[in-house]
Amino acid sequence: MIRRSALVVLGLLSLSFSNGQTVQKCCGTSNSTFLLGNLSTANHSQCIYAPGDLTGAADGSITRIYYRYGTTGQASGNTLTDFRVRMVQTGATTFAGGNTFFTGLDTVLTSASYTIAPGATGDWFAIELDSTFAYDAALTLVVDISFTGSATTNFGTYSTNMAGRKLYWSDLTSPTGESVVTTWQDIGFDLAPITAVAEVGSTTPLFFPNPVVHSVQLVGAAPNTPYRLLHNDGRLLRTGTVNAAGIPMADLASGTYLLGALLDNAWRYQRIVKE
Repeated sequence: MIRRSALVVLGLLSLSFSNGQTVQKCCGTSNSTFLLGNLSTANHSQCIYAPGDLTGAADGSITRIYYRYGTTGQASGNTLTDFRVRMVQTGATTFAGGNTFFTGLDTVLTSASYTIAPGATGDWFAIELDSTFAYDAALTLVVDISFTGSATTNFGTYSTNMAGRKLYWSDLTSPTGESVVTTWQDIGFDLAPITAVAEVGSTTPLFFPNPVVHSVQLVGAAPNTPYRLLHNDGRLLRTGTVNAAGIPMADLASGTYLLGALLDNAWRYQRIVKE
């Protein structure tokens, strides 16, 4: 991950769905400062987006996210101190107990000072990520935002009325927060194929048999080890967990694929030939 210590200036990107984000939750008309503005109450927030909330959802890697300028502070923009964006995916669609932040998140952006340029109400603005995030369209996406300073504390973003989808608090270390507000932010994000995977050497195979006709097994697999099946060009085709029957391959066309397993908190890949 690249750590940004210098000022990052974010230019205004006024984009429509057709030429901007590939995925969206849109479009609310409630202004909320409880995401990228309020410092005293909501400098830490999590919003959850279930698969049914999003238009255009597909598997891939999230490269940037978008929010919409609201009706307050938009003419000033904002500069956030110690700005951080984190993400995680889960099968849950609510916060545990209604007030517990999700944990185990991946950090996708860290900046000592991050500036959002001034803009117009309703327009989208983009936040470029330091690291891509592998997104599974079948799972809920949790987006976590935090900062320690905000130059424009009334900076608002557009939201949709929906209770229970956003949690916030002023203490960055608290395991719980408040969900009194009944809005959660409109969001967009761009997806790219999953690429640049690290392939293991041919002397340390992960999967057998190879070539394969029907299914493959993971060498020494623990039950329910997560796996990913990728096209040779990096596109994510399938995800799941390994069971006694192995990983099904019979329905695939003949060719070369990348098959990965999550081992010791890291994805390891092997090139598999489907006959």
